[in-house]
Amino acid sequence: MEKRRVLLLGASGYLGSQVYQELLRDNAIDLMGTCFSAQAVHQLLRVDVTDTPSFSAKLQEFSPHVVIWALMSATDERELMEKGLDVLLSQLPEKSKFIFISTDGIFGGGTGSYREEDPPEPLEERNPIATYSNAKIRGEARIRERHPNHVIVRVGPIYGRNVVGQWDKRVASMCADLEAGREVSRSGNLYKTFVHVEDVGKAIHELLHGSYLGTLHLGPAKKESYYSFFKKMALALGLNADGVKETLLKEAEALERGIPLDTSLRTKKAHELLQTRFRQAGWKNAYGNDNDKGE
Repeated sequence: MEKRRVLLLGASGYLGSQVYQELLRDNAIDLMGTCFSAQAVHQLLRVDVTDTPSFSAKLQEFSPHVVIWALMSATDERELMEKGLDVLLSQLPEKSKFIFISTDGIFGGGTGSYREEDPPEPLEERNPIATYSNAKIRGEARIRERHPNHVIVRVGPIYGRNVVGQWDKRVASMCADLEAGREVSRSGNLYKTFVHVEDVGKAIHELLHGSYLGTLHLGPAKKESYYSFFKKMALALGLNADGVKETLLKEAEALERGIPLDTSLRTKKAHELLQTRFRQAGWKNAYGNDNDKGE
C-alpha cells in the first residue's frame, strides 16, 4: 500500500519541530519537512516558499497528498500569503488535503469565546501584530475560495517545552526573570486560550488522517488571563510565583493601542471530534507529562 506523502512547511520552527517529530513515528506516511535556513536540521529540505520557481518545482517533484502549513513570520506574513500560499493553492490537486495553522489574532473585536463560524475581525493597524493577523485573515479566505479540501486550525498562544527541548519565548522569558530575582508583571484582564505545543502536534496528526474538513479551534475549554497563566506556570516549574504580579489594562488604553481584551476560543467541537486531550496550564502539565480534558 502506497504511503501518503506529507509535506510539512516550516518543520524547523517551535511548533513545526513538534509536528515533525510527531509525524516521524507514523509508518503510514512519507514525510518531507522544510526549513528556510541552511543551518537548520540536516534532514529537512531547504525551501523558500516566496521563491516561486523553486517552490513550484519542489511541489511538482514531491507531489504531496497532504500539505501542512506551519509557517509564520511576524514581519513577512503578508508576503508568505501573497506569494507562497498563492503558488501552493494554484498547484495543489483538489484531492490533496491542506492543513493551515492560523491564529486567534484574527478576532480583533475582543469579545471572547469565539466559535469557528464567527467572522474574522481585522486588528487595528496600530496593533503590533496587525500585519501578521490580518494576513492570516486573507490567507484563510483564499483557502476557502480555492481549495475546499482543507482544515484551518486556529490556536491561541502555544506554550510548553517541545520535543526537541525548546520552550516558548513567553515562558522562557518568565523563567529568566524569576530566576534572576526580577518581578514579572502580566495583565489580569487580557484573556487567551493557551494551548500546549504537544497537544497541537497530536491534534494535527489526527486531522491528517481524519475526514474532518473546515475550521477547527484547538485548546482547553477554559480561558486564562496572562496573569493566571504565568502564575500557574511559575508554580508548575517550582519558581517563585509571588514574583508574578497582576496588572490591569484599562479599556481606554486597550482601545487606543488596538488591543482586543479577549480572543479566547470556543473549543467544544475539537473536544468532541478528537481523541487528543487539551490540558489546562498547571502543575501536572507544565512539562507535557499529564493530560486532562480541559473541561
